[in-house]
Amino acid sequence: MNRPISEAEAVRRYPELHELVTAGRAGWTFRSLHDAGGELVGIAASYSRRQYTDALFIGDRTNVSAARVFHEGGGCAWVKEGSDLHDVVQELHGLPEPGEPGTPTPVKRSSLLWTR
Repeated sequence: MNRPISEAEAVRRYPELHELVTAGRAGWTFRSLHDAGGELVGIAASYSRRQYTDALFIGDRTNVSAARVFHEGGGCAWVKEGSDLHDVVQELHGLPEPGEPGTPTPVKRSSLLWTR
């Protein structure tokens, strides 16, 4: 069994974890993802604002996905898959707020049939 380490030691060993520490301090919610046998297979994180939710899915250090989903009218406005946690998180955090120039618009919407 692995011995727990401090947050500071984890970031020292794996500098890319700094992105997750910063997100946690900003109010993001984290959940561990487990397979049927209880083995950890990844981490899901989300942060909801009034108009949208940002989400991260981390399979490992080189398997990261992020998305922005709008609440009003539904739909996924931005998706990114990558192999670098830092780059994916920075790109997500760099998205403009709704109403600002360059704001992504939903490209995938929910079907009304599915949501009823």
